[in-house]
Amino acid sequence: MKRILIFYLLVSLCSGVQSQIQRGLKGNYNTENFPDISFVWNNANPDVLEQSQFALTENDKNIDFNFAVLPKINVEQKKKSILFLWEDMASHKGQSEFTRILLSRFLNETRLNDNDKLNIAIFNRKKDSERNVLQTLSPDFVDANNKLSDAVKNRKNSNENFKEFPLQSDLYLAINNGIDSLKKQPADRIGIIIVVTAGLNIKAAGASTEMETVRKNALEAGIPVYVIKYPVFGDTPEINSLSESTYGLSTASVKVEEALIELQNFYKSLNTRCYGQDYKITFTTTAKRDGKSHLIRLAIDKVPQRIPSFTAPNMTLGLWIKENLWLFIALLVVFIGIMALLIIFLIRSKKKKEAAIQANLENVRQEADAKTNEARQEVGRIRQEQLAYQQNQEREKRNIEEHAEEERLVQLMQTKNLFPRLQCNVGNNNFTYNISKIRTTIGRGKDNDLVLNNETVSGYHAEIVFKGSGFEITNKSKSYTKGIIINGQFFQNAALKSGDIVGLGEAVITFYV
Repeated sequence: MKRILIFYLLVSLCSGVQSQIQRGLKGNYNTENFPDISFVWNNANPDVLEQSQFALTENDKNIDFNFAVLPKINVEQKKKSILFLWEDMASHKGQSEFTRILLSRFLNETRLNDNDKLNIAIFNRKKDSERNVLQTLSPDFVDANNKLSDAVKNRKNSNENFKEFPLQSDLYLAINNGIDSLKKQPADRIGIIIVVTAGLNIKAAGASTEMETVRKNALEAGIPVYVIKYPVFGDTPEINSLSESTYGLSTASVKVEEALIELQNFYKSLNTRCYGQDYKITFTTTAKRDGKSHLIRLAIDKVPQRIPSFTAPNMTLGLWIKENLWLFIALLVVFIGIMALLIIFLIRSKKKKEAAIQANLENVRQEADAKTNEARQEVGRIRQEQLAYQQNQEREKRNIEEHAEEERLVQLMQTKNLFPRLQCNVGNNNFTYNISKIRTTIGRGKDNDLVLNNETVSGYHAEIVFKGSGFEITNKSKSYTKGIIINGQFFQNAALKSGDIVGLGEAVITFYV
């Protein structure tokens, strides 16, 4: 039993490593022609990018680089695990039969690669007792078309109708379950999801999965989502956005023949699109031959990429002489001259030998002490510079992380369309303030985002911050130490819900989402 558990642990670990090495730096840096350095970068986006979309910096300075798009080698040998998701809603008239015919014809009329394995999962709405909304037609992925084809033909359409949200399915939860299922496939296989859907995800309170969660999970796992949309309920652009952002493709049709052609075209392009694109980047570094690690930064479309540092080659005596030939010759001539003068001096001054040696030794000692002091000072200066550099790098890293987090939260507000309004009652003055930032300050002071002109309000009284899942309010007043009154109770910090009534001195604010 222990051996089995260890085996599965190793397989899972290898699977995680495999998904990581498919993207980013491929192999090691080539430093044979140092200071010229080259590396190969694999980008998940299968579309060929322009050099202008890449930016390379060293020591926070932009550097020039050569750029080459590399051909895709042995891509067709990649093994694939393809999961079809069949949305079966009784309220979607004609869709289930459309999907049945489409999948049946695809399985019977398409020549599949020998290494590919398929499975089909049915979904509509998650039941309370179920953890997985998917019902697979096969216990595992198979390479036999006829087994799945028979299962498709024999599968009865759902006749279950839903009173609430009758047209909406647990679409994103189904895709997320499918991604988790594909993660369990062997590490040498590419996972792909192809979903046939009307594109209406359930919006009921308590819906467990949103598009952004699915998109993040798919990108981390390297699994593209392809969409065949049965557009009987009008345009549903959000599912198309999910497909595009995970580097899949999408189409829409109510005609089986058109959808089949598109699906077969999807299948032909799966290998090359899942592989992404390789780029060779060559640049000249300003780093010295010191055997140390040096950091460079890569950004694609202004998005920072995770790229490891490179190690500069060590400086050898032969290379130093080659790079400083004239200095070496001058030092050698000086050394030979000094030795010649010393021999002549010893011959002519035999009687003064001991005195001369003592004087020379004293001079050497003093010079050595002076050089030792200089070396210590230089070492101290270099350490201070290194410490200052490291501190600066840490500050920049924190700034970048804070800026990235702020951009993420702003994008999340825009994605979720979360722009709350505050209904303010300050004396006889009633007005509405709309929140458009992730951080909103409130107080009597004119430098606040929301200014409440009332003597009972502190200069900087409170702050409302978007935390990703919702908004929180925090007491910032030094006068009102008990906190902020929310729905009749004091709080120093609290999450806000639509309809909450907030008291700041005599000012009353109602929060609406």
